[in-house]
Amino acid sequence: MSRPSAGAPRVLPADRGRTNVFVHLGVVYRRVDGLDLHLQVIQPSGDAAMLGWEAAFSGRYPCLAFVQGSGWRRQDLGAGLAFLCRLAERGHVVAVVEHRSSAVAPHPAQVHDARAAVRWLRAHAEDYGIDPDRVAVSGDSSGGHVALLLHATDGAPALDEDPDGAALRLTHTVAFYPPTDLTRMDHEDAVRELLGGVGPGEDPAAARAASPATHLDRRPRGPVLLVHGSADEVVPPEHSTGYADVLRAAGQHCEVVMVEGAGHGIWPSLFTPELIDVVDDFLRR
Repeated sequence: MSRPSAGAPRVLPADRGRTNVFVHLGVVYRRVDGLDLHLQVIQPSGDAAMLGWEAAFSGRYPCLAFVQGSGWRRQDLGAGLAFLCRLAERGHVVAVVEHRSSAVAPHPAQVHDARAAVRWLRAHAEDYGIDPDRVAVSGDSSGGHVALLLHATDGAPALDEDPDGAALRLTHTVAFYPPTDLTRMDHEDAVRELLGGVGPGEDPAAARAASPATHLDRRPRGPVLLVHGSADEVVPPEHSTGYADVLRAAGQHCEVVMVEGAGHGIWPSLFTPELIDVVDDFLRR
């Protein structure tokens, strides 16, 4: 390549085919208990400078409602944006869901909020390029627990503020290192707070009622992908492998990915490029 002459601009070709990621920050989807609850909506689009605004945002994409993990407490809604934006570049609208903290409202408030978020996203599908027939749910850690409760109760009145409300019709569920059996977490302060100040050992019925297996039945539901790090000391991998057995015994389709040597949390050691390929492929099947 020849060097440009002094004072001449360096010329680079425009990349006309890349997917843009447009993030709508702080979208209020619900007001409850005097609180505004927000979504961070990551929308794929074309290049508006090349295509024009309307054409760039005319696409319709599958939607993934992602419940950010936090021990069911106050969430840092930007914690997973790097990974989630890479998934949006593959052609998924990703909406990071804020729920009430367990310090403000114990279980099942978090499930109520996530369900309301999914219904809001479907009702506002046209505003954010969402295909309303392709809505999935996901979450990491405590958010994965909430996502699995939505899956287990989809189409049933349990844990629904509106027992006559429409089913979520979730196409897929993806849970990263989720706690699935709260009866095994008696020494976790976060679980005690979620259950309203009592530990699983004091009230095992409450712990079972807040665990997804209690609500699972054999009615058809979308498939589940469970992802766990083999070195997770916060939520041991048995929470995923054990729940996979429960799902399969109930006739549900389930896949498990174990990331060798990975610990707990949204860190690059677990959220690798290979994992994005796996999740993207799962959501498209």
